[in-house]
Amino acid sequence: MFKSNGFSLFELLVTIAILAIALAFAMPGFNHLIEEQRLRNATRELRNALDQTRETAVLKGQSISIVTHAGDWAQGWDLFIDSNHNGIRESPERLLSTHEALAHIRILPDATSRNFVLYTPRGQSIQASGAFHSGHFVLCTSGNLAARIVINRAGRIRQESSADSSLCLR
Repeated sequence: MFKSNGFSLFELLVTIAILAIALAFAMPGFNHLIEEQRLRNATRELRNALDQTRETAVLKGQSISIVTHAGDWAQGWDLFIDSNHNGIRESPERLLSTHEALAHIRILPDATSRNFVLYTPRGQSIQASGAFHSGHFVLCTSGNLAARIVINRAGRIRQESSADSSLCLR
């Protein structure tokens, strides 16, 4: 009598077909999970950078700005001592830190936060004109998942999650 220790070609093909069907059902959920994680990481990184800017301004007793790379927050940002409150790093102003681009994320700032956010030694955010600054950033994934970072009138920062994908339709 002949005894087989392996699988037949038919058994192997059926197993591969079942595995492919299971993966086809799992992939959309897995992609959504990856997008959620990217959004959480990007939101945390921008929020931490804004917190660092505010804390550094208070601790150093100097005005500190956080400014975009190439006018797009998703391309990264720099923190620097902004002695003349204009949001532009000039040669005598010292760079404190820099952050690289965020992959697969769009950041939509409001009009007052488009290029930079400036914090005073008292921890307040102000505009270049000296007026108070309150604003927000909407972070979006390619699947239109959204989160919002809000800077209030006193310069405090809070984070909001949103199931409303209409925030990303701009």
